[in-house]
Amino acid sequence: MNLLEIRQQFRVISGRYDLVDDAGVDQGADFYINEGCKFLDGLDETQKSWASCFRFLEVGFWGVQFPYCRAVKEVWVADPVNGRWQLEKLNLQDLVSNYMTTLPSLITNGSPLYYSPGITRNIPEDTPMDEFESFIGFVDIPYGDAHEYNTVIISPPTDTKCVVIVNGLFYSAKLINDTDKNYWSEAHPMLLLMGAMRQLEIMNRNTQGVNDWERSIRTDVASLGMDLVEELIAEADQMGG
Repeated sequence: MNLLEIRQQFRVISGRYDLVDDAGVDQGADFYINEGCKFLDGLDETQKSWASCFRFLEVGFWGVQFPYCRAVKEVWVADPVNGRWQLEKLNLQDLVSNYMTTLPSLITNGSPLYYSPGITRNIPEDTPMDEFESFIGFVDIPYGDAHEYNTVIISPPTDTKCVVIVNGLFYSAKLINDTDKNYWSEAHPMLLLMGAMRQLEIMNRNTQGVNDWERSIRTDVASLGMDLVEELIAEADQMGG
């Protein structure tokens, strides 16, 4: 189902005709639908919880930014000459203190070996951080309207144009246009409607309604988590020692 169809069903189920007009135009329903998506995304790990984000990294650069990531799990790098290899994760303190203490122009480029999730917030939040970059060595903090972005810092800065692949847990695509679809709207539209109804009950301060919806949602989502477990253990015939 696309967003328009989900919205029309939400109107019928909720009885909130003030949130969707007779023509199916959003009057506030989309907020609850998308918040329902985020609730479902965070409830359990399913076969669609993981995603890959691809970003080009130009010569001499040491970080990439990407939106809607819940958790970075792996980072890989690939180029036409060397193929693909996985980066070793370091905590940010170790990466900065060992590899990023000098100005960017003085760092020797090479094949990336390490990564760390970076800090994506500065104070004040709209500070143009490029003004400070030449003094403190490196900056990879988005600024302006970039609250949805995460980043990873990579060391050493690449000596060839490459692709960075970030594997991890990502939120489902936001439903904006009438024709938009995502995992929940296509594969589990009833669960999406249930999630939207739960969010609506929260705003109505109806504790019993929230609990009733959540109990039903958790039962259905648990079965999706079990499907993932079945997939992970398929063909596994021995325990690792």
